[in-house]
Amino acid sequence: MLWAFFISFLCILKTSSSSVDINGENRTIIKPLNSNVTVTSGQKAILTCTFDRINHDLVLLSSHQLIWIRQNHATYDADLILAHNQDSLISDDRLTIQRTDIDYSLIINNVNIDDEGIYVCEVNTQPPQKTSIHLYVQGKIILYMV
Repeated sequence: MLWAFFISFLCILKTSSSSVDINGENRTIIKPLNSNVTVTSGQKAILTCTFDRINHDLVLLSSHQLIWIRQNHATYDADLILAHNQDSLISDDRLTIQRTDIDYSLIINNVNIDDEGIYVCEVNTQPPQKTSIHLYVQGKIILYMV
């Protein structure tokens, strides 16, 4: 099933719209809401990419394919595709994906130290555009009464 996804995603990339402006220059159409997100272990992390409101093609077309990637995932020693559009591609009940006309979010509930790392949001323009968000996870603060 995963191979079928990769093949279909590559086909979609090949036929996607351009992110080149009328002067022939590439324009940034996706950016992180926050490039660094810090949460405490056990809390919720919300990683959000926003779309350029000026780019009406991207805002209006739901045909654009979006993916969330976890870079250099230690368990797999490779990048891991977490989600395609609003579908989670891994079995982790802590993950929720939300997509609107202006943003794309990966929500991780009950964050733990293993979740710390770089997450990439990518859209299938030509050329593909992506942006990174670094998730930092702090240990829980435990107060002792003496």
